[in-house]
Amino acid sequence: MGHWLAKEPSKRWAEKLYLAYTPVWITTVAVVQNTGWYRSWGDVGHMAYSLAVFLPLWLVPLVLPAEADRGKPLHERYIYKINVWLWIFAFIQSYFGTHYFYKVLGMRYRFPVTWELNGVPLMLYFQAFYFFTTYQVLMNLVWRRWRTSSEHPNRLLSAVLLCALGYAMAFGETRGMANDFMKDFFWYQDRSAMLRYGSIFYGGLFVIGLPFWFAIDETPDRRIPMRQVVLEVLAANMLMLFWYDAWRLVLGPIVPGLGATSGQPFLP
Repeated sequence: MGHWLAKEPSKRWAEKLYLAYTPVWITTVAVVQNTGWYRSWGDVGHMAYSLAVFLPLWLVPLVLPAEADRGKPLHERYIYKINVWLWIFAFIQSYFGTHYFYKVLGMRYRFPVTWELNGVPLMLYFQAFYFFTTYQVLMNLVWRRWRTSSEHPNRLLSAVLLCALGYAMAFGETRGMANDFMKDFFWYQDRSAMLRYGSIFYGGLFVIGLPFWFAIDETPDRRIPMRQVVLEVLAANMLMLFWYDAWRLVLGPIVPGLGATSGQPFLP
């Protein structure tokens, strides 16, 4: 019979933690957006908010570890393996990948901040991490359910499902975040084109990433060491950047003339 959550106890506990924390960070984002509080925050306020939501996913497993993790060093616990994978992933994608979103997808920021790294507001590096904890675990659940529902899943249907999951995640984030509450501070030059075509571009990131992160400690008899986790997330990021650049060179920006824009895409 198919199952949603991981069989391995340490991984199952981590997935439950991510699922339980998802309504927490989504609620904070909704409150901040709907009240407009972020409009009056400067660098310190934005960074304090981002860290306040970011840190519990590191501290809770340290203070209240899973029963299966007690007595284990941190680098052997699944929660820290996946946290490290997602943090490296979020950092590299924010540092390098965001510029493809500027030039190919027409994404723009105008947050009232000056702290930035490589043209990206600094607090967004931390926000990307907890966003992706949710995206990752939701894709894991669906992917595992499919793979365990049959002894030999159809490969063609598996590929279709993988692409559909990637597109759905990209479409859902864009639809949820590029909203009227944020339109003065975060927007796409052509939101409709971003939803239809940009979701294919962005969705490629999830299609590439899922096989890597899903395999981490998926079975009790094949533990992935932290060193391999780091190497694989670096490899996955390289493949993602190849995907972005191939799109840029072959298909170009989704908005005509966008690739010719000059100047700093980050708008303080």
